[in-house]
Amino acid sequence: MSKLEKHCANCGGKFGLIQHQHWGFRFCRKACKANFLARTARDHAWMRKWFGLVVNPPTCRVTAGKRVS
Repeated sequence: MSKLEKHCANCGGKFGLIQHQHWGFRFCRKACKANFLARTARDHAWMRKWFGLVVNPPTCRVTAGKRVS
């Protein structure tokens, strides 16, 4: 186990008796895990916005040759 694997993925702190995990990441506290998940969700939302991907794009239908929103 390398030195980086023995530290929290969020704050870099040492692990105590309990380690919280999410996928391959390990955290020293629940607060670190929650902070990491909130930050990654915010970053993913920013990337979707930057690339022009909208979570719920407006739908557009065509009915009998007329465009209906």
